[in-house]
Amino acid sequence: MTRLNIILYFALMFSALGLVNAQHKARKLYIELEQLNQAAKQFDQEYGQLQLEQSTWAMHSRIELIATQALQMQVPDATRIQVVSPDFKGEANAVQLPGLLKPVVPKPNEAKPSAAKPGSAELESAKAQEKLNASNAVKAAQPGAQL
Repeated sequence: MTRLNIILYFALMFSALGLVNAQHKARKLYIELEQLNQAAKQFDQEYGQLQLEQSTWAMHSRIELIATQALQMQVPDATRIQVVSPDFKGEANAVQLPGLLKPVVPKPNEAKPSAAKPGSAELESAKAQEKLNASNAVKAAQPGAQL
């Protein structure tokens, strides 16, 4: 009987230790799971903020403002527009619409305006002011920018 009691006692101790070990591992895994869930929520929140920021940066009106003011770009005339349409072989073909011309390329032999013209200092100062205004417009178009 004593031998049976000792065997049962050790079996009870080993099962108790196994139970404690299993609970400890379960608690550690649960804590890790909660930390990962919290990190996933933070990543989802950051992803939403990044999507909002991307849509703000990619707004058509913002891009058009920067293109017109900072880069001095303009919408081309209807006579200078070519429509490019893909054919079914995967190649792109330029379609010349009736009455449309190709873009005009300046000739290399055309004389550039000289800086010795009367009023050129005023012209230079006006250009510098335009560049300053354009750079301020770019800064103002950036989200969260302060002037």
